[in-house]
Amino acid sequence: MPTYFAAIKPPDDILDAIEALQKGVEGINWSPRDNLHITVGYFGELSDEYAEILDRELARSPGFGFDVNLSGVDYFGGARPHTLWLGVKKNHALAALHKYVRSAARRSTIEMEKRNFRPHLSLAYLRRNIAKDDFERYLRLHVRFTSKPFLVDQFALYSTQKHKQGPNTYIKEATYPLVG
Repeated sequence: MPTYFAAIKPPDDILDAIEALQKGVEGINWSPRDNLHITVGYFGELSDEYAEILDRELARSPGFGFDVNLSGVDYFGGARPHTLWLGVKKNHALAALHKYVRSAARRSTIEMEKRNFRPHLSLAYLRRNIAKDDFERYLRLHVRFTSKPFLVDQFALYSTQKHKQGPNTYIKEATYPLVG
């Protein structure tokens, strides 16, 4: 069974700026351009039936478009870093979209992950043998990175096709326009 998530895909000019950041550290598996996104809801494994129900609920009335800025690099994993990411400047409209997605999942009787929403875009996944000096230099160099604002006028439901070798493939299953 595939896993599903709802996400925002940045426009091409923002993806170009992100790709320019993806270099300079050994021991990192940079995320392919096609996989760069901001997750607004993760649903886990779903049957086709539940994916269809979720699709209907997500399409009901998702709200209005808004601007977003990516800001600063950081990582998850504490003493054992595993994911390098770009942050998203605090944004009430993005938080509202996440609440809408969570509500759609609840109406679909789908249990979403319980951790707090921390919007980000995963740049890379770190192997255990990363060059620590390069990694720390990279963080210092890009901690103040800020993208220009970009309009979020839609989000999408994606399924994940997992691969034993290489990055997963994300398949856009449905798109939900944000009006206004």
